[in-house]
Amino acid sequence: MNDSPPELRASIGRDVLEMAITSALSLLALFLTDILTLTYVSRLHDEAMLAAVGVAKALMFINSIVVTGIVVAGGRVITRRVEAGGTRLVPALAAQLLVVAVGVSGAVALVEWRFLDPIVGWLGDASASGGGTRPFLWLMLASSVAMALTQACAQLLRALGDSRRALAVLLVAAGTLAVLDPLLILGLDLALPGAGTAGLLAAAAGGAAGLWVVKRRVGLVMRLHLKRHRRAMAGFARRIVRISLPYTLGNLAMPLAITFMLGQLAAFGVSAMAGMALMDRVLQVAYCLYFALPSALVPVFSRHLLGDDPGPGRASVMAAVRLVVVHGLVVWAVLLVAAPALAEAFALSAPARALFETLCRVGAGAWLVIGLDFIAVSVFITLDRAWWITLFSWLRASVGTVPFVLAGAERFGASGVVLGMWGGHALVALASIATATLLVRRARPARPTVADTGAGASPDARSLS
Repeated sequence: MNDSPPELRASIGRDVLEMAITSALSLLALFLTDILTLTYVSRLHDEAMLAAVGVAKALMFINSIVVTGIVVAGGRVITRRVEAGGTRLVPALAAQLLVVAVGVSGAVALVEWRFLDPIVGWLGDASASGGGTRPFLWLMLASSVAMALTQACAQLLRALGDSRRALAVLLVAAGTLAVLDPLLILGLDLALPGAGTAGLLAAAAGGAAGLWVVKRRVGLVMRLHLKRHRRAMAGFARRIVRISLPYTLGNLAMPLAITFMLGQLAAFGVSAMAGMALMDRVLQVAYCLYFALPSALVPVFSRHLLGDDPGPGRASVMAAVRLVVVHGLVVWAVLLVAAPALAEAFALSAPARALFETLCRVGAGAWLVIGLDFIAVSVFITLDRAWWITLFSWLRASVGTVPFVLAGAERFGASGVVLGMWGGHALVALASIATATLLVRRARPARPTVADTGAGASPDARSLS
């Protein structure tokens, strides 16, 4: 698959490495600040407040899933346009992407706001009557819209190959939250409303920083109604929907699979749930590189995989594969050594400790294969085959989850529940990886479209590419 000169392969490898690491650091910073927020709220010694934080994070996660699909799709199209040599419409397309991302995020937040009454009811009477739960959730819904702007700006910068500034934008949001959370929650004794205010201010700071950097880097043109550009703008919007819809539908499958797995695991008691809770936090930190891969790799693959020469594209895929394998093996080795110490540090009971250590010893092997599946997802998006993501995601959540979880529970107990799901997901991932490999081998240069070239918009718009 590597038929490019060694110098070119080395350059592409550095591109993949830098984009993946900066994206992973961005995600890790957000994960860690979320954990800090939960830690500060836990010091208030009110379980209803902790539950409210959990609900808020779930609502923001749903919003983020939708926005991620939009910004990755929009970034992919903008990358192709820049690579084709057409840059005149990029400021207008960038502005359109920001408007669409914020608008869709706002619509999702409004739907979630509409159902806040029953959600607050789930948290119990104490939460509904006091503790600032309702204002907190309002603030967090608003912050999810501001965070959508931050996400969109960061992905725009990645689309332009500027991964370091994308990291800086997200670090502004994470850093602001890290400073304001203890100040407002504990220092000023604002409790939950303080956490919500900190979240909103942090997201707004990230969005403002993102707008400033994007404005300086590429410019923003808000006059999207210009007649001569209307066809290009419509083509851009259609391409976003064409990629983001199947990507989003695919992402919605995973929460269902996790919910089924947790339901089966709960039958083995609180200790099993405690061991899984720690494992979940370890997964977030240890494999944040994997979770960041679609946002990181789609711009790289879009620059190399659709060109006239297939060599650079295949080299970029192989560089990503090497990165995933090396990272997976290193994480596996670290978990083998660190698992007992982590279990001891979090004071897990004997059953919880046994579950956690088993998952660390065995489960990391399945995650190595699952990590390669994130590369397949990036290939599907880049080659405009996003419906493969939907297909494999729902296969993973159904036949890759239910029978494997039930069989694992029957034969191996609590550890079998989790390992069964991971094993089933790895098997589906192998089919996904094989499909992506076949698509890469058959890849041909993409035909220019209205969104990519501006064709049909005006004579000078066509000349841009």
